[in-house]
Amino acid sequence: MDAEISIIIPVFNVEKYIGICLESIINQTFRNLEIILVDDGSTDGSGKICDEYAARDSRIRVIHQENKGVSAARNEGLRLSSGKYVGFVDGDDWIDDDMLSFLLEMADAYDADIATCGYYVNNKADPDLDLECETKIISQEKSIRMSLELKEFCFDSGVFNKIFRSKILKENGIEFEDEIAIGEDMLYLCKCIMSSGKIVYSPIPKYHVFTNSMSATRRPFNSKKASLVRAHEKMEEIVSPKYPQLVPAIRKRSVLSSYRLLCEANVNKSFNEAEAIKILQNDIKKNITYALKCADVSLKNKLGLVLIAANLTLYRHANFLYEAALRLFNYKL
Repeated sequence: MDAEISIIIPVFNVEKYIGICLESIINQTFRNLEIILVDDGSTDGSGKICDEYAARDSRIRVIHQENKGVSAARNEGLRLSSGKYVGFVDGDDWIDDDMLSFLLEMADAYDADIATCGYYVNNKADPDLDLECETKIISQEKSIRMSLELKEFCFDSGVFNKIFRSKILKENGIEFEDEIAIGEDMLYLCKCIMSSGKIVYSPIPKYHVFTNSMSATRRPFNSKKASLVRAHEKMEEIVSPKYPQLVPAIRKRSVLSSYRLLCEANVNKSFNEAEAIKILQNDIKKNITYALKCADVSLKNKLGLVLIAANLTLYRHANFLYEAALRLFNYKL
């Protein structure tokens, strides 16, 4: 009998965490699973741990490949998957023991193509969460808009807290794009949403995000991170023909994301990444008005956007003076 859900786990140098991750999956209350581990060229003991678990549980399949990146690893898992639904778990995260049954019950009850739950960040949940909240059917437009929110404990642009009907992935040839190093989840989710009928969401948290400092989004700034600009451009190309009213939200997210990355480059003193810095600055210059006219963007960030788009050195000096003034003010207090 084919598995009802295929869980795909890209694995790269997570020997400290992969055991906890796998224990949370093999002990799910829902048992009809296919668990695909793609060891993406790990140089620690991660691959060996995966093999040990596969020897213990027949539902686990391990693929070892040379390092190609998380998108290629997930795509390999997708090619091998056979479940009616597909889900993704990161190798340094874990899930509640009823998460998959929770998502599957939602999907079955509403005949949904995507089912989504809430999540914890380092065991912290949304402080405003209503545990009595009802599951909601959300439209394509609202799903895209919610995926663009730059905050924790939301629908989120990631794929980790969701299951997807395999049929829509295969019929539409949906895969992760290898050339996108940051924002690949957001772009993949966008394609899935735009190919889906019903989408259901419950904010009740079932997934545990561990903010490992070595995850792709948290590593020191490098040139590959500028691919986030292209991810937003591709998202706009996909969404705008049907939902042109979402273009401002996409461009706002793009400019704020580029700003965050340039701030990161400033902190890490990554001044040799001139080409990547130029791409991010150009994105801000192109789309800055979409952030400047938003009431939810602080005055400090608006000023920062103007300075950093003009000159990173100018921003660095201004930021230094700002932080020095804050320290002096706090000292006097």
